[in-house]
Amino acid sequence: MIKIYMAGKHMKRSPLSYSALAPLFEGWVERVSEPEQADLYLFTHILDIEEAPQAAITAWRQRRKPIVLLSEEPFWDTIWGCRPLNRELIVETRFGAVPVIQLNHATTSIFRFSRIPYYLLTNHRFANAYAARFARNAALDAADWQACFEARSTDIAFMFERRPEPYHAVEWPEAGIIGLCSWRTELAEAVQAGTVERLGQSWQDGQSRFQQRNWYLDKLTRLDRRARMLGAFENTHQPDYVTEKIFDAFACGSVPLYFASPEHRIHDFGLPEGAWINFYGRTAREAAEQLEGLGCSRSRVQGWGQDRFAAYACAQRQLAELFCNPALWLAERKRLGAAVKSALTGVLDGPCEQYPGSGTAA
Repeated sequence: MIKIYMAGKHMKRSPLSYSALAPLFEGWVERVSEPEQADLYLFTHILDIEEAPQAAITAWRQRRKPIVLLSEEPFWDTIWGCRPLNRELIVETRFGAVPVIQLNHATTSIFRFSRIPYYLLTNHRFANAYAARFARNAALDAADWQACFEARSTDIAFMFERRPEPYHAVEWPEAGIIGLCSWRTELAEAVQAGTVERLGQSWQDGQSRFQQRNWYLDKLTRLDRRARMLGAFENTHQPDYVTEKIFDAFACGSVPLYFASPEHRIHDFGLPEGAWINFYGRTAREAAEQLEGLGCSRSRVQGWGQDRFAAYACAQRQLAELFCNPALWLAERKRLGAAVKSALTGVLDGPCEQYPGSGTAA
């Protein structure tokens, strides 16, 4: 049994915090309320370590149990952490510097999925939504999809946070990490041809998604069969980081707009190239020009050609085979549970080191 102390306002964003994943950790993980009881101290955002309660830092100084940053979000690791490739960090807290073991997409196999990406496992709503929508979509052939796309009133829809600040444009080329928030914002603002919708509080004001009872259901309901093309860009390009975004676009019956290097894991799904549009290697302005050149109005859709509609129908069938198979979801959950256990056990079994500010060896 590994006794884990967790703290910080972001701790709900952890494999150990999602109710859908709780069965994976039964029998070998115990959450404790006091840091003095823990075998390790676990945080999910570097800000939570910097702002850690004094009791946790005091307990660490007295007991030298490992501090772990288990982060599921490359956006946090890059913009706030600034050292996404380092497994070992020194973090300044309000009560002095502490050593941290960083487990993220670049330093651990936890998020290196086999068939179904990690984030889709964190809530059963993804499996439920995809089972229904991909079963529906798989029944349509190329001619059906052409008719669907011709009937849409919206050409392109973008739904993500508007983040134009240039500091989002970070890169670690050796690891395939590229910040996309400012890039995708610039693209959404640059596309002018056709009927373009920019949805969400940061574009239209109104209610934040965090104020909604079920923001994900609201998203799918608003986007279902709404636009011919849908921006599905991640906030960060990292080869193993694939969220719900591109699959939501397919589930809603839109052509996804995405950004993926040749090494990106989205290619492992084998989706036909004509079924989605990849802007990797293009500036936001170049991507906007490509979109406007492709054309997505009703009259231009008629000129797309049968190959694109056939590719799209094929992709829908492939995704239905994947997401409508409960055995694959169960196998991926089993892999995730084993990976988390291996990673945390490895931290506890790791070599002792001289820690900063301690004055003695651990």
